[in-house]
Amino acid sequence: MKITGLLLVLVLLSTTAFAQSKKRDKVKRKYRSTEAVTNEMPSVFIRGSVYDEGYNALPGATVTIDGTAKGVNTNEDGEYLITGLVEGRTRVRVSFIGYKTHTADIILRKGQNVKNVMLPLDNIHLEPILVNSQKREQQILDVPTAISSVSAQTMEQSNITDLSLMSEFVPGLYIREQGANRPSFVIRGLTSDEVSPSAQPRVSVYFNNVPINRASGASLELYDMDRVEVLKGPQNTLFGRSAQAGAVHYISKMPTGEFNGSLTAGYGEFGQKEVRGFVNLPIIKDKLAVRAAGIYNYRDGYIENTFGGDLMGKNTYGGRFSVRFKPAWNHKFDLVVNYQKDDTPGIAFMPDSLANTNGTTGIFSGVASHEQGTNLGTGKEVFDATLNYRLYMSEHNYWTSITSYRTNDASARWDGDGTASAAIDMAENSSASQFYQEIRGNFSQNSRLNGVLGGSYWRETADQTYWFSPNEQQLANLMLSSPPMPLVDNNGQPISIPVIPVGYDSINNVPIYVDLPTNHQEENYSKATNSALEGFIDVNYQLSRKFFVSGGARIVYDRYKLNYQSEFTGGSESVLDGILSNAQESYISKSPNLFFKPIPEQELSKSTLSFTYHGGLKYRFNEYGNLFANYSRGRRPNVLQFTSTGEKQVLDAETLDNFEAGFKAAFFDRIFVDVTAFYQLYKNFQTRAWVADASTGEFNYISKDGGQATSYGAEANLRVAVIEQLHLFANYAWLKTEFDSTDVDGQTQQYAGNVFSLAPEHSLNVGFHARVNITPTIQLFVTPSYAWKSHMYFEDANTPGLEQDAYGLLNINGGLALNDPNLVLSVWASNVLDEQYITSAGNTGSLFGVPTFVPGPPRMVGTKLTWNFTKKPRPYFKRSKRNR
Repeated sequence: MKITGLLLVLVLLSTTAFAQSKKRDKVKRKYRSTEAVTNEMPSVFIRGSVYDEGYNALPGATVTIDGTAKGVNTNEDGEYLITGLVEGRTRVRVSFIGYKTHTADIILRKGQNVKNVMLPLDNIHLEPILVNSQKREQQILDVPTAISSVSAQTMEQSNITDLSLMSEFVPGLYIREQGANRPSFVIRGLTSDEVSPSAQPRVSVYFNNVPINRASGASLELYDMDRVEVLKGPQNTLFGRSAQAGAVHYISKMPTGEFNGSLTAGYGEFGQKEVRGFVNLPIIKDKLAVRAAGIYNYRDGYIENTFGGDLMGKNTYGGRFSVRFKPAWNHKFDLVVNYQKDDTPGIAFMPDSLANTNGTTGIFSGVASHEQGTNLGTGKEVFDATLNYRLYMSEHNYWTSITSYRTNDASARWDGDGTASAAIDMAENSSASQFYQEIRGNFSQNSRLNGVLGGSYWRETADQTYWFSPNEQQLANLMLSSPPMPLVDNNGQPISIPVIPVGYDSINNVPIYVDLPTNHQEENYSKATNSALEGFIDVNYQLSRKFFVSGGARIVYDRYKLNYQSEFTGGSESVLDGILSNAQESYISKSPNLFFKPIPEQELSKSTLSFTYHGGLKYRFNEYGNLFANYSRGRRPNVLQFTSTGEKQVLDAETLDNFEAGFKAAFFDRIFVDVTAFYQLYKNFQTRAWVADASTGEFNYISKDGGQATSYGAEANLRVAVIEQLHLFANYAWLKTEFDSTDVDGQTQQYAGNVFSLAPEHSLNVGFHARVNITPTIQLFVTPSYAWKSHMYFEDANTPGLEQDAYGLLNINGGLALNDPNLVLSVWASNVLDEQYITSAGNTGSLFGVPTFVPGPPRMVGTKLTWNFTKKPRPYFKRSKRNR
């Protein structure tokens, strides 16, 4: 019944949302050499443009009519239209945090009324923040949900060049980058890890309005970005089936009508070299512009490998080409082509008590002995192309078509035991291709009902291969005794067991021995074909001058098909398999593989029809503050997977009920406060686990049903403009998570009472940006920030020892800025206090009794020189013909 009702609403709104009452007045439209007319406008309406002192359009500004329940936000061209008014005197109010609020008394006449508004910046002002989280331009104050935005200005001031540092500026977000191909996005304790080609992440990652469904493709370089928006809590309505915990949206800069560019060159410790830049070129005035940007970022690893090379380094290059074409006033085409390639050294999985070949031990020794040397590494190659077409009927009524194609190839090879032993040598290779098409319509009815409706189609093919190659003479130390015997001696040299007894020859009265192989290779291969057809609607209705209600829903029909097979691929057949599985006929293994039982190709498929929704209420004090309360239902699709023994598994869809209330306000045009409290209930919680049981032949990284769980907490943002030269910022998150005592069937849960992994109870980030003029043309600036996290576990099992105590990181960026030429010389330092901390614990080695740990980066220092160039035209404001 709910789904049928939604379909009826979609059909009704799609036929009525863009209709307007007729009006005979002729209205001139912009960008046309010949006059166009609009014959379908209300009897009294007002339209205009909002711009800053440089005559740049201000999208997202709030425009209201005092004494009425009518208001809109300016569109991406800074234009607005308010309809359904009455003749007579009225007051127009235009506001945007950071700018001076503008009010104007005008006399409305029948037909079109025009009011263009310039908003000057306050002398001491907060940074204006624009977001597009509700599929339309708004200032962040107007969005009644928990949202943060990291702007290009913030990234530049704090030298934010990686996702882990960026996440410190968003309360409730933690991003862990472990190599180039498997980042973990964690929102309110829920991670985005997917462990099967058919599994969908909990955190939806978008790039320019297009979903990125594979984690390996979600780790993007932050060059030439306009902003990164982060929404917390279920966002399935607007960000699709994968947004159960929230969404992260990368938005790159688009071409503009001015010639400008930038070039940055940097050098730092560990051989760090960085070059990045962009150039923006207008081709045809007001019609065609292009933008090209690129990056190269290299750094040696901060862990030396005694077998050659280093670990924990970086080697990335990428480029982006964007085109904006406006052939007519109501047509706009945006094309973005993006490419990135990473080829980084391997990950340093460090055991805490086993020596390297130098004879030293310790996670933070700075030296590892990973026997594959330079063969280790992580990498990925990403290509995507997106065409965005927008067709305007009026300022707030328009259709958008988004067409995208994306490919992603990723690889990793790692030393699972972290020693000179060849006991655990593993690799993963994956690839994916994706097509995405979305069509949506934005509408504004009577300037009170604003919203979006539409549909999308997504199709993906993805595959994944796990490869395992143990030296069984060395792996036997871990498999044949409990507790495990050491893999290496005190000098870090491998300990081998060439032969093992498998029986006794009673005739000759001698034991029977068998040689263990030194080279054995096996793998499992999974391939998935995934698709989804979705319809959605999201609306906001202004009940009165103070009260707003909002709601939305999404219907999803998805299909998943997973194929699986595993096989023996090279070397000698396993002997340990036969010993551990107690083969009766002889010591010779019943299976040639140790962990991935050879299985011919199998298939598993599932189709589902699902429904998610949200509703909320907002109370608006004035243009400077509001209260809001929301409920939302989130869902993560079923997980299809095979165990390494070939067992088919379909986990139930995970659901999340989210309740939140918040407060947003600006005080004295200098202080911005954003506070949200939330309470969340989970069912069929999908936890992740490496499973290794040689007696059954099961070895795999799979999802498990963790039952029910609960979380609650609060998040806060604070920004203060103390004086023009000094700005303070801070954020704080409090998070309580716990697996319930019983599952949905009333059975005791394995993880009852445990907390979520990667979910510190407390986290905060504080800092300031200061600048002072040394001379009329030289400015000194500095931006320090300190991020702190309390204790956290790295596994939902809460294994003692696999945890990180509270720690804090101090980062500083400062330097000199010259006015003419426009040069910026900066010096940056990360982890200034040289804090020792880990970013991962347990990992593959913990399955065999040798847990490993990944050390976080030590203190690093570097410098950059940036040249900004531009050809500034004489300031002017060109009004559209419609507004003359």
